[in-house]
Order: sequence, then C-alpha cells, then structure tokens
Amino acid sequence: MSAVLQSLAAENDIVRLEGVHKDFGGPKVLEDVTFSLSQGHVHSLIGPNGAGKTTLLNIVSCLYRPSAGRVLIDGHDTATLAPHALATLGVCRTFQNLKICRNMTVRENILLGAHVGLQGGLWAGILRLPALVRRDRELSDKVQDLLALVGLDVSPDSLPDAMSYGALKRLELARALIRTPRLLLLDEPAAGLNPSEKVEMGRIIERLAAQHITVVLIEHDMKLVMGVSDHVVVLNYGRCIAQGTPTEVARDPDVIAAYLGTK
Repeated sequence: MSAVLQSLAAENDIVRLEGVHKDFGGPKVLEDVTFSLSQGHVHSLIGPNGAGKTTLLNIVSCLYRPSAGRVLIDGHDTATLAPHALATLGVCRTFQNLKICRNMTVRENILLGAHVGLQGGLWAGILRLPALVRRDRELSDKVQDLLALVGLDVSPDSLPDAMSYGALKRLELARALIRTPRLLLLDEPAAGLNPSEKVEMGRIIERLAAQHITVVLIEHDMKLVMGVSDHVVVLNYGRCIAQGTPTEVARDPDVIAAYLGTK
C-alpha cells in the first residue's frame, strides 16, 4: 500500500492498537497486538476462552494500562485517560455482568448513562443533583426512542425488577446509547440469551451500524458474529492470529487450528 493510501486509511481509523502487550506479573496475557478498527463498522474480537479478548477490551476502555505499546482513539493516546474520560471521546461500553439499578425506573436507569464522564458521575445521578435533573428533562424525550431502538416495549416509568434477563441486557444497551456514542464496546451481549433473543440482538447491532455507530463486539456465538460483522479479529494465547472479513477468517488455517485445538 502506498504512503498516501496508508494515510487515508489511518484517517478512517477510530481505534488503533500498536504493539500492545499485557501481563500481570506473570505470563503475557497479550503479546504484540496490532490492528486498526475503521469507523462506522461492526468489528468482532473472537478467540478461544483465555485468548485475551476481555483484557484487550479493558485496555481499550482504559480499565487496564498496556504493559507496552499504545492505544489510539481518534488519534488520542489513551495512556493518561481515566475510564470515565472516554465518554468525552464518544466511547461507551457494556459489561458481561449486568449493572442495573433495580430500585430505579427504566427511565432513570437509562439516564444514568448520560452522567458518566460528567462532573459528579454516577453518584451525582443517583443523588439527583439539581443540574443533572435539568439535564434529565432535556434527555427524557430520547428515552422512548432508545427503548424502540433496542426493541423494549415497556413503560419508561416502570421498574426493571419484572423484566427478563434478555430485556435487562437491552436496557443496559439503551443506557450506553443515551450519550450517542461514536464507538460502542459490547462484551458478550448475547451471553445467556435464548435463540430468538440472540436474533433480535443481531438486528439491534445492525440498526446501530446503520446509524454509523462503530461497534466492537466480543461474542462466542459464531452465528451472530458471522452474521453482523464487517471485520473480525482473532486472538489466540494473547496474539492476533488473523483478521479480515468473516469469510476470510473462517477459512484461515490458523483460526481453524485454534478452534479445533490442533495447534
């Protein structure tokens, strides 16, 4: 690739990892991981258990610092950023474990996502400080739109305690979307869902991509991954062994060997 084409490609990258290593005082969890994620696409991180996927997402989220290498988001080196500061760059995330406040309404749970990265943060939202109450009023109309986007037919003023696990996963996704992120990090969004809920989660991800939200997805359900992804990165024993389109990755001998346990 020419220098000009490389420069144009880099301008379209929303995330770039350069030689990322991670260890916790023992064997390396990640080793020399380098790849780029372009804007407005669905990117999946896949690999066997223990491959380093969640560790990598935690580094991108600034929850961990790389032992070596660097992560750039929109050209910003994240080395000195706190996790909550990522919201100012348009980055939001969901986690494997649900973080829903069951004594708060659906509306209030979603609006909590608007306070991440603001002065006072989550606790200010819970305490309902006056300035944040005013902001809530401005955002309140957006709640119903987000419920529709994630396919939740519930009252914003209802409590989530009667909602199914699958519905709670979508509620958490709606909360991540309240700040209109440019980059959305999803850690196993389909885990624990039944087949029909997984299909619906795939449709939601496709709707997000249609709105030009860049999605980074960790997921073990290969049918979902191959159905929604534009680009797939494969990790094995902490190293990137392949990347490309779903079709390219599925045919890669190293990927086949890693999943079949022959290598």
